[in-house]
Amino acid sequence: MAPTRSSTRSAAVKTIPGVDVSSFQGPPSAWHSVAGNVKWVAVKLTELQPNNVPYVNPDAAEDWAYIGSHKLGRVAYMFGHPSEGPGDSVGLFASELGRLGLRDTDGLMLDLEVTDGLSPAQVSSWARAVMADLHARFNRTPLLYTFIDFAKAGNTKGLGRYPLWIADPSSPPGHPVVPPPWKDWTIHQYSISAPIDRDVAKFASVAAMQKALGSTVPPPPEHGDLGGRITSGLTAIRWNDGSMVIGGLNRNNQVAIRRFDGPTRKWGIWWTPTGEAKVIGPPGMVAWGERFGQLFYATEDGHVHELGTEDKGKSWK
Repeated sequence: MAPTRSSTRSAAVKTIPGVDVSSFQGPPSAWHSVAGNVKWVAVKLTELQPNNVPYVNPDAAEDWAYIGSHKLGRVAYMFGHPSEGPGDSVGLFASELGRLGLRDTDGLMLDLEVTDGLSPAQVSSWARAVMADLHARFNRTPLLYTFIDFAKAGNTKGLGRYPLWIADPSSPPGHPVVPPPWKDWTIHQYSISAPIDRDVAKFASVAAMQKALGSTVPPPPEHGDLGGRITSGLTAIRWNDGSMVIGGLNRNNQVAIRRFDGPTRKWGIWWTPTGEAKVIGPPGMVAWGERFGQLFYATEDGHVHELGTEDKGKSWK
C-alpha cells in the first residue's frame, strides 16, 4: 500500500541563526554587519594553553556587552586543553566570566577539539570533569562543542548527557551527522569559512534557547545557601548601599569571592579575582567610602599581595 501524504511528510525542524566569535573576528564593530540578522552569539572567553599558559580573548568584554545590550542570546565558551588541570581550566574561565557578568539566561560551552597527545580515555575523562564543574558552578547545563571524527575516535565517551554542538560543514543547516554517544543535536555549526562561523540552534525562539541553556536553579536568596565550596574561614565587606563581597579559599587554595549587589538585591557568581595564585590562609578585605575597597592575600612563598576595587567589588586590580 502506498503511504499517504501525511505519513511521509516530516515535521520541519525549527531553528534560529547564530554565529560564534573569538579574537579572530575582532570587536563587534568588525563582525556585527557580517553576521547579519542573527538571534544569538557565542563568544570565546578563555583558553588555558599547554604549560599552564592562560589566554583571555581581548575582545570578549566588548563582545559580551554588545550582545547583551542588543538583547541577543549569549553563550560563553572556553577552549579546552586536556593536558591542563580541569579545575584550573574552569577557574580561568570562571574568573573572566565573573568580571564580565553572567545572566540567568546565558549559556555555557566547552570547545573540545584537541587531545594534546592524550588517549581518548584521558580526553573524555578530562572533559567529563570540566563539564561537571561548569554545571555545578553555574547552575546550568553546558553545551559540548566537537566535530564528528573527534567524537567517533572516542574522545567524547560519557558526554552524551550534555547537549551537542556539532561542527559539520559538509551537511546543510539543521541536518548534521550526529556521532555517538549522542542521539540528537542542539546546535549545528554548518559553515566554518572566513570571516565568521555560522550556526543554527534547534529552538523555536531565543526565549526557548535561554530557558533550555540558562540557569536551571533559582539564584540563592539573600539569606540562604550561597554555595562556593569554601574550605577556609570567611571574610566580608559592605558598602552603604547594601552591596557586599564575601571571600575565602576554595578547594584549589585560590581566593574565591561572591558579590551581592545592593540596589538590585541579587548575588553574582563565585569567581577568583586573584587568578590561579595558590594562597595560604583566608584573605582579608576592607571597604570605605561609597565604592572603594582592598583585598589582601598571602601566597605560598610568604609574600602578601594587594588588589583594589573602585566599583564596590565588581572588579579588582
